[in-house]
Amino acid sequence: MKKLKTLLLFCCVIIFTSACKKSEIVVDMSGITPIILQGIVDTNLAQYKRQYPGYPGGIAMEVISRQGTWFVSSGMGANTTRLVHFRAASNTKTLTATAILLLYQQGKLDITKKITDTIPGTQNPYIPATPEYNIPFKSSITIFDLLHHRAGVFDVSNNAVPDTVSVPVPYKGQPYLDYVMKTDPEHTFTFDELVNVNAVCRLYFFPPGTSYHYSNTGYTLLGKIIERVSGKSYAQFVTDEIMKPAGMTNSSMPVLGTDRSIPSPFATGYTITPGSDSITTLSNVSANVAEGNLITTPDDLGRFLSQLLSGNGVLNPHTVNSVMMNCLPTGGSTNGTYGCGLTYTNNLGYGHTGAHEGYLSQMVCDPGTGVTIVTFTNALDFSNGLNSVIAQMTNLLENTCYQAKAVVAP
Repeated sequence: MKKLKTLLLFCCVIIFTSACKKSEIVVDMSGITPIILQGIVDTNLAQYKRQYPGYPGGIAMEVISRQGTWFVSSGMGANTTRLVHFRAASNTKTLTATAILLLYQQGKLDITKKITDTIPGTQNPYIPATPEYNIPFKSSITIFDLLHHRAGVFDVSNNAVPDTVSVPVPYKGQPYLDYVMKTDPEHTFTFDELVNVNAVCRLYFFPPGTSYHYSNTGYTLLGKIIERVSGKSYAQFVTDEIMKPAGMTNSSMPVLGTDRSIPSPFATGYTITPGSDSITTLSNVSANVAEGNLITTPDDLGRFLSQLLSGNGVLNPHTVNSVMMNCLPTGGSTNGTYGCGLTYTNNLGYGHTGAHEGYLSQMVCDPGTGVTIVTFTNALDFSNGLNSVIAQMTNLLENTCYQAKAVVAP
C-alpha cells in the first residue's frame, strides 16, 4: 500500500465546454440514447472483467450534451444515481486553477509574477518569507509555472525522499506521507508542513520553466497563494466562489485528517494490490488539499465543467479561452499538453483525470460539439503498479468516453 500512495495521482486528461447553464440543462431519459449509453457501460465493464476476473468495481457515467443529460451505471447497484459520491482526486486541480484565475480576473494577483513578488495592494509576498517556504529556485518560480507544472517543484506526495539527501531527516529514503501516517494515520497535514520537506531537503526536479513534471506539491503552493490573496482558507474560498456559484451542492473538500468518510450515497471504494482486494472508502486526504481532496458527484462535476468552459461559470470567456485552455507541450512520448489545471486530449477535448485509493475518474469537455462526460470506477487496480492503473484508464474509462461521445455528439 505504501508504493500505491506514492504513485496514485499521476493522472491528467480532459474537459469540454457546453453552451448550457445549469438552469438550461434538460434531463431527457426518454428515447434510444440512454439505452445505447447503458449498453456502452455494461459492455465495457463486462469486457474489462473478462480480462481482469474478480474486478470488484463498477462504472458510472454522466453525459451532458445540447440535446439532453443522461446518467448510466453498471456494477454499482440498481439504486445508483447521478448523486453518488466519489473521490475525484486530481480533478481537484481544475478547481484550484479556476480559483487562481478568478483572483487573476479580479486583479487580485498576476499569474506572470514570481511567487516572491508582493500581492497587489499589499507588502506581503505570494508565498511566506519563512524557512518553511525556502525551497530551491523560489525567487524564479512564477504562478504560471505552478499552474502548468513547469516550476520543477518536487512532488512530496508522489515521490520518496531520496536516500541521498545530505540532511539527517528520519524519513530519508521513503515517502514522507507514509512515514507520518505509519504512526499517526489521522494526522492533519498542512501546506507549510508539506512544502517544508522540500525546503529542508533541498529537493527539486529542474530549474523553473525549463521542463514539465507533474507536481501535486506545486498545487499545494497554489493553495497557499489562494489563502494569502483571498484572506480565506482554501476550502472556504473554493466553496464560496467556485462550488456554490456552479451549484455543486453535493460536493465537499475535507481538510482534516480525521475527516475520512464520504457523504451518502457513495460508491464503496476498492483497491487491488498483488494478491488482495481492500475496501478503501475511508481515507485521510489532508495531504491532498488543493490538488486532490475533492469529494463530488457525477452531476456536480459535469455541471461545473459545462458552465466553466462555456464561459458561463465564474470565469469569463477570455480567461477561459486565452488563459486556461492555453495548453503547452508536456514533452516525452505522450505528446500531451497541459494548461491551467487541465490538459487537452485529441478528439475528446479539455479536462483532467483523478486517481486515489478506491477511485479512478475522468472528466472531458469538448467546446466544439458541446459534450461533457464525467465517468468513474470505484476500484483502483494497483496489482501491476501503474501499468494496471493505465489499463483501467485506457480500456475502461477513456474507451467509454470515446464511445459515449460518438453517440451524443452532433
